[in-house]
Amino acid sequence: CQKDEDTPLPDPNRYYVNMYNFLMEAYDVQWNINGLDVEPAQAYGIPLLSFFPLEDSGENITIRVLEAGSSQILHSDSCTVEQNNYYMASLMGSGDDPLLTCEPMDLRAPSLGKVKLRMMHTAGHLGPIDLYVGGSAPENKLITGVGYGEVSAYVETTEEQLWESLIITPSNVSPADTTLLSFIANEGFISGRIYL
Repeated sequence: CQKDEDTPLPDPNRYYVNMYNFLMEAYDVQWNINGLDVEPAQAYGIPLLSFFPLEDSGENITIRVLEAGSSQILHSDSCTVEQNNYYMASLMGSGDDPLLTCEPMDLRAPSLGKVKLRMMHTAGHLGPIDLYVGGSAPENKLITGVGYGEVSAYVETTEEQLWESLIITPSNVSPADTTLLSFIANEGFISGRIYL
């Protein structure tokens, strides 16, 4: 078997986008990244990953989100991307007041025996929020003051702490006073992985 000299090698110049639809509407959305439609249309809460060609590192791309089956643009924004890096594009809010964000992702593995995570605030009707992991004591607060449309910095913890509990509260409010969400039996978290 001989190599065909005319066969081009795959282009390593690309970037990756994880797309998240948190828009509080009944319809699916269609993503368009720098003029390329992403298939299939996306339902609420289902992540979608795709990669795109990159002409120059540091390129400014345009992200458009449309109502699926329509030409109506719900939101449009730009994002600067680098070669072979990963980004998270998220649409949230409502059809009347959508918010589109684009954030770089850090996919470096967590420390040995740890889980790496960050939190995104997608509920426009709530003020800033905090995240407690492994209990409701003050030392269990891992993430604090995340506002609507923001993504926290990455933090690391153990899978055992995540299995114990995840508690979301209004910022600077004790879980004993007010809890917005509380989860137990979170055994889906696995050491060595990264979660949003």
